[in-house]
Amino acid sequence: KPDLPARSQWQDGKDYCLWLGEMSGLPVDLPTEAQYEYAARSGGRYVVYPTDTGSLDYGRNVHSTEFGTFRLVDVGSFPPNPIGLYEMGENARSWVNDWYDPQYYQHSPVDNPRGPESGTEKVMRGGIYYETTQFSAMTTFRFPETPTLKDYYSGISYRCSIQQAEPLKK
Repeated sequence: KPDLPARSQWQDGKDYCLWLGEMSGLPVDLPTEAQYEYAARSGGRYVVYPTDTGSLDYGRNVHSTEFGTFRLVDVGSFPPNPIGLYEMGENARSWVNDWYDPQYYQHSPVDNPRGPESGTEKVMRGGIYYETTQFSAMTTFRFPETPTLKDYYSGISYRCSIQQAEPLKK
């Protein structure tokens, strides 16, 4: 369906972002884990949840807690976070460029870490619609997954990121 997050394996998301970069003439790729968290935190603010308020308001800015309400929803069903991004925490988990290493951030650079250089699992950020929102929607939630999933799941998607420090010109 056109308004739902695209079902994706890691390579599909990577290829789409690179294709989008070729078509637009911009340096587009999957975001790094640090870029994803920066965006989820509304530009680096210290918020727990990537919602319009930084907190959970069930039924208004995240799924309600009623039985049967946990389902994939159209992008834009809830208000965007303060920098204009929708459902950063709970609709579909997003692939990022980084390899997964549970110890990486204990020794990584403080500013703009780029992730480990290799590994067997890629990182996904955000939660999936069927998980408990209080936990999976947290801006710090990270999940390892084999990048070569055999199946496509409705709760696994991606986002693309323009890889430049300067703002886009209008």
